[in-house]
Amino acid sequence: MNGTDRQFTRSAGSTTASHLALDSLVLNPRIARRLPPAVAFRYRALPLAGDSDHITVAMAEPDDAIALAAVADALGTQPYVVHGDAKAIDELLAEIWTEESYHTLRLLVYCQANSIAGQVQAYAQWLAELLGGHPTEFRTAAEGEDATLDDLVKAAHNYDLVIFGEPDQTLIQRLLSGTADLKAAEQMPSSVLVAHQPRWPIHHILLIIRGQETDNVGVDWAVRLAQPSQANVTVLAVVPHMPATYDHVTRKQYGLAQWLATDTALGRQTRRIAQHLVNWDTRGTLRFRQGPAETQIQREVLEGNYDLIVIAADPSSWWSRRLSGELVTPLLRWVDQPVLVAKPTISQGRRR
Repeated sequence: MNGTDRQFTRSAGSTTASHLALDSLVLNPRIARRLPPAVAFRYRALPLAGDSDHITVAMAEPDDAIALAAVADALGTQPYVVHGDAKAIDELLAEIWTEESYHTLRLLVYCQANSIAGQVQAYAQWLAELLGGHPTEFRTAAEGEDATLDDLVKAAHNYDLVIFGEPDQTLIQRLLSGTADLKAAEQMPSSVLVAHQPRWPIHHILLIIRGQETDNVGVDWAVRLAQPSQANVTVLAVVPHMPATYDHVTRKQYGLAQWLATDTALGRQTRRIAQHLVNWDTRGTLRFRQGPAETQIQREVLEGNYDLIVIAADPSSWWSRRLSGELVTPLLRWVDQPVLVAKPTISQGRRR
């Protein structure tokens, strides 16, 4: 079985939050600025009233669970949400935050020795223009020397995305040598885009999810890149593998409809992500496969013509990796497309 997929598009739905007219509202700047500008503009969210424990926020998409989670995370508390007009929120945010205070994405470009540096730098420049960010090339004091990984990790704290140009190696060389991109993907504090054979413009993005909260960061990156490039997003929901003795149960009880309807972590996450992409008018397809997790990913990548793969970083603790599985390292060992390893340091209010 190759897989199962489902298209999703915007449909009318009811909003549970009450609607509030914002045209005659007088804002309290101190309260409005409790939400960092990157989060406020990104999710069209505007704090209106509150104290240290309770805060009311107007949102253009109050039913978007991922947007709500990002706002709650930035505020440090679960807000009371009201529905506000998107245009009115944008205008009020522009009054509260000057252009200088709005956080634009910062991209750090690093190319190893013997890498396809010119191609990686051109790719980074294209991404920066697409995202409205500022690329900065990373160099050591000695021209031409590679920076140590520790130096790169320290520098990355000030950036949202590290674009990592690896040495120009064959697949066999990569499998045998164990490259620096694996360590970078694991140790970097910010998201890392490992630029295997960069390709642009981006027409088709593969987003890999596995039912974890960290998937939300990958979703945000996928949407950021898909919107301006008008790319299609294929969401591969990695279904936990059942032992061979339960294959008949897997086929009967864990098909696409069951995963979407069942109260499982992956089912709930898949529904939230599908709604989030719909809310942002992003064209996409939900995709399910069978077999071990690594096999599901490998088959999808090999059969699809993807310009970029987005996946959340593996859990940091050894025990969590044992429970949920390790997907990023095996993927980076063989894939020949760019891979964005998403980490929760993208502009979500953690820089205050």
